[in-house]
Amino acid sequence: MSALSSLQYDANDDVLEVIEQCLNSAEWGAERNDEMSVNCAAPTRWGECGGMFMLRNEPRAVHFSLSADMRAPATRRAAVLELLSMVNERLWMGHFEHWAEEGVIMYRHTLPLLDREAPERGEVAALMSAAAEAIEKFLPAFNFVIWAGKTPKDALKVAVFDTLGEA
Repeated sequence: MSALSSLQYDANDDVLEVIEQCLNSAEWGAERNDEMSVNCAAPTRWGECGGMFMLRNEPRAVHFSLSADMRAPATRRAAVLELLSMVNERLWMGHFEHWAEEGVIMYRHTLPLLDREAPERGEVAALMSAAAEAIEKFLPAFNFVIWAGKTPKDALKVAVFDTLGEA
């Protein structure tokens, strides 16, 4: 291993350690794949969602994705894409995507690491929190569109409905 690749490996290890500390603090399951990625499992009220943190060296960044355990059939693709657009307007961090080939809906965001070795723990924690909140808030809307045949507008109204007080 050259000196440069050794330095890169050490920096990657530092990044993954920060990520693993945040995952452990949030009680998300985590397993390091290799020197470039960590798989994780996010507990939500709708079930566990599988995620991955992956390092990229050029440009230096940490990419995060969290997959909702749902597949959109081709017959509902247009409605799902319309809902994605409406949902993404309401997110403060990250965005949802529909991967057409697999039919999977996932949340994604990238943390650039330009001029620094690792993200701050607060950045990773904020990203994890934003992803979990987005899944918890908007997964029902995707279900309404995919399985109940609702319009994106009607599904979104239900998802953004906030109650006052407790029942």
